[in-house]
Amino acid sequence: MKQICTFLFTLLLAYGSILAQEGTVIIDSDAYAAALEGTAETNNNGLLTSGTPEVITSDQPGSHILIANPPPANNGGADGWAIFHDLIAGPRWVTITGMTTASTAAAGAGYNIEFFTRSGTALGGPGGDPTGWTSLGTVAVTQGAAGNTGVSELFATPVININPGDTVGLAMLFTGVGPRYFGTGAPPFQVFADTNLTLITGEGRSVPFGSGSVFASRGLVGEIHYDEFIPVELASFTALAAGNTVELSWVTATELNNLGFEVERKTESANWTDVGFVNGYGTTTENQIYSFVDRNLSPGAYSYRLKQIDFDGSFKYYELAETIEIGSLKSYSLSQNYPNPFNPSTIISWQAPVAGYNILKVYDELGSEVATLINEELPSGNYEVEFDATGLTSGIYFYRLQSGEFTETKQMILLK
Repeated sequence: MKQICTFLFTLLLAYGSILAQEGTVIIDSDAYAAALEGTAETNNNGLLTSGTPEVITSDQPGSHILIANPPPANNGGADGWAIFHDLIAGPRWVTITGMTTASTAAAGAGYNIEFFTRSGTALGGPGGDPTGWTSLGTVAVTQGAAGNTGVSELFATPVININPGDTVGLAMLFTGVGPRYFGTGAPPFQVFADTNLTLITGEGRSVPFGSGSVFASRGLVGEIHYDEFIPVELASFTALAAGNTVELSWVTATELNNLGFEVERKTESANWTDVGFVNGYGTTTENQIYSFVDRNLSPGAYSYRLKQIDFDGSFKYYELAETIEIGSLKSYSLSQNYPNPFNPSTIISWQAPVAGYNILKVYDELGSEVATLINEELPSGNYEVEFDATGLTSGIYFYRLQSGEFTETKQMILLK
């Protein structure tokens, strides 16, 4: 599920020691386009140069802020212009939730920004072509107290989800005012990065998605608010059948707010049924191993799935790829109780290949009956019952099964 980052991101990781100290990296726009195409050369001739420190977030799940250029802006466009940026996710999933930006508006004035996204870069050409762009809607924005020398108030953006390593092109079309930004109108682009998100900024266009004036670099003035998260990622889900028992095993690679897994089973004649629950590990980036044993199954075909439930009640299904076959029962059997010795309770299980009257009783060493566990008509199948000896003293006890013409007795030890 995890995707390999672009060549640009590889370069940024290679210069990790630089990024740890200086969160702004300058990349030539042509070199950046070449990097996205995989044709850039790694050299020290201006492809990477350091800027001012801007890294402000740590590598922890949750809400973060990535700061771009501080106000004031030094350039601007007119009503109907748009600015274009690239957003690149780090090793985790990222959701853009809000931002601030600069405009030509007076203090307290309102205006609108329509957001567009596309898969892949927005820079170096795609901003002049409508192909591949999707409108996410228009949001109302209020300019901050500093007017056109400052930034807007914080506003909620449309939700922008970015998978690990992916690049999402972003366009912001201003209506009622013009955008303001920072830059000379010439390369290189600016790059602001932390461990979770990289912002490549940007281009100003007088005719978004068409022919018109293009200015680059035009960097964002303001900040981006985002959530970085780790979903529950299932690495494997397998099943092993043995007799009338199925053991399910699964491994998670990552978990976020994972309450746990509801285990569900389906037969050819019945729909999905909840058969158990396994607690999750909440939030973790380490592999976690889970198992669940479904016992005493009758012959037939079984399907299984996991209902992964978050603490907020949201859920997702993971279905086992294959159907599990449990064979027909061919003989009677009475299993040894488990555990044995026991205190104070133990499990007694048996199988009956045909329907019939089943009687399961417990006796002490003198042959006196101390408990009747089963005394009823049962269909063919596998069964188990718990024997609770809380009121009995330590010693040897016997349990005896009668099922049709079958009779068998076994010994067990109560040790208190």
